Amino acid sequence: MKKVFVLSLLATLLSSSLVVAQQDSSLSTKAFESSYDAYVRRTLEKIPDIPGVAIVVVKDDRPIFTRAYGMADLETGKKADTDTLFYIASLTKSFTALTASMLDREGKIKLDAPMTMYASGISFKNQIPEKVTIRNLLTHTSGLRNNPLVFRMAYSGESDPSDMRSVLAGATTYSDENYGKYAYDNLGYNIYGVLLQNHLKKTWQDELARRIFKPLGMKHTTTYTSHAAAKKWTIATNYTLSTETQTSVRSPLAKTDDNLQSAGGIFTSISDIGKWLIVSMNDGKLNGRQIFPAELIRAQHVGYTKSTRNEPPFTAEEYGLGWQIGKYGTEKVIFHHGGFAGYRSHFSFMPDRKIGVAVHVNEDVAAGRIADMLGTYAYDLLLGKENVDAIYAKQLDDFVAEYATVKQRSAASFADRSKRMSQLTMPLATYAGKYVNDGFGTMEIIEEGSNLIVKLGRNIRVRSTPFTEKDSIRVELIPPQGEPIKFQIAATGRVEALTYRGQAFRRKWAFQSSARVRQRTFDSLTR
Repeated sequence: MKKVFVLSLLATLLSSSLVVAQQDSSLSTKAFESSYDAYVRRTLEKIPDIPGVAIVVVKDDRPIFTRAYGMADLETGKKADTDTLFYIASLTKSFTALTASMLDREGKIKLDAPMTMYASGISFKNQIPEKVTIRNLLTHTSGLRNNPLVFRMAYSGESDPSDMRSVLAGATTYSDENYGKYAYDNLGYNIYGVLLQNHLKKTWQDELARRIFKPLGMKHTTTYTSHAAAKKWTIATNYTLSTETQTSVRSPLAKTDDNLQSAGGIFTSISDIGKWLIVSMNDGKLNGRQIFPAELIRAQHVGYTKSTRNEPPFTAEEYGLGWQIGKYGTEKVIFHHGGFAGYRSHFSFMPDRKIGVAVHVNEDVAAGRIADMLGTYAYDLLLGKENVDAIYAKQLDDFVAEYATVKQRSAASFADRSKRMSQLTMPLATYAGKYVNDGFGTMEIIEEGSNLIVKLGRNIRVRSTPFTEKDSIRVELIPPQGEPIKFQIAATGRVEALTYRGQAFRRKWAFQSSARVRQRTFDSLTR
């Protein structure tokens, strides 16, 4: 009887302690929510140029914080919420890499097979050695280079499948010196998307949707802006800092179906990206169900090459399949951020601590630092570090001062540029026309009032401003980068070509053979 009483007492005490522990955990979560929410609000008050922010924090196998702040669209007054879609840019690579691993497992596109095995019908102008594998493409170690392919897919949107096969064949170069060396860019993932469609007759978009979005129940995630529009989903508009007004304005470069690509092509909500955090941290499990094979998820997080791309406050030591692997202080962290005109995403998790954070922002000047601070503040709070609030209050104040300096310099730069006089020596109509580079596509110069408008592909249309050299103009085709376009004028007074980024775009006359233009431009691309 005494034994039964003791066991009963122990059971009661154990039950009571579990209740207390659960209450403490609940209180801890509430305390975190309160502190974190206060810091986010204080940050947005001090940096009012940030239109909107969405954040999810995951602990173990569940979200402990999912909130959105501010505006999805300043012009319409539409507020951001947890279902608002943000563009996540290069975080897309982690999705594409998992899809590639699934196809490898099924024997359809093998990671360690030569990339040329899947390039049937694509005749490369420059030889690509068989040692360049699919894994090389996905770990940024291929030694390949093809700027026109990357530019078309991410920016101009002149990226029909037949065009991309042609540009892949004509403009890809290989460097044996660079083979096996880590060099981060979009190219490997872009090539993978082209090869997938070439070999399997399927698109990377449909494969991601079928293999990842649907099994995870990502109901507000898409690789097509047209799909989001048809569903009447709210997409966060992308904003940048106006050099003229020093306020947030809509970025002139938008993401559409045409320039969403396999290295950066997903719009998703913060609620959905929380599911990606959970399965990434928990070996493929979500809500207790094994969604993806555990070994497949673990293989994504293995370092296949040394990484040299630090992203403070994180260090990057290795690169896996679509993931940076490094440290935050002494803690191991796996991460992949993303950025584009008017968007910034932070995505990271500590596998040993089972803590993860994702931050979406629809701005591109202050957003990088803000997203990272919001990420590490969550970690430091949950890890119980000392003086967290004081440390981050100072970090925020320091950044406010830095950002004010950035705006002052931006205003001064705009004031200086505003004093420039046009260096064009001919009437504006003389420059108007279409100019072709078979790698980078078709650039159109349009006379509009007293300005020249520059169009490139389907997605880029900007107003030019004066530059400092004769017969040149300044453009921001990829904002906020200012770059010159230089016109070449023949002795006859006719504008024959223009140069952008060191590439010649030849004037397309009505009588000119496109085949001749194509051959000349590919020759210039691969010199």
